[in-house]
Amino acid sequence: MATRTRKNETKNTEEKKTIKVDSFKVTRAHEFENKNVAFDLELNGVNYYGLTVVKGKNGDFISFPQRKSGDRYYSYYWIPFSQEDADKIMDEVYNALD
Repeated sequence: MATRTRKNETKNTEEKKTIKVDSFKVTRAHEFENKNVAFDLELNGVNYYGLTVVKGKNGDFISFPQRKSGDRYYSYYWIPFSQEDADKIMDEVYNALD
């Protein structure tokens, strides 16, 4: 049986497309005891709920709502932010906590 691959599959992060962020607003932010921060985001006029800034060992990152199926986790949705936009959003999340 032959292995199927996607034609447009790429491993290079520079070639991955990112969403254009015209405007965003953090509408809610709550810090937990483990120092992770849950927040809601209005992005380009669309509301997204239940995002989290996770304190990872390689730095902070934005995590999206997930569900567990078997032994794997699957995101309900994912937004391909550029690193620059993700940093701006995380800065705004931390400002919303103050």
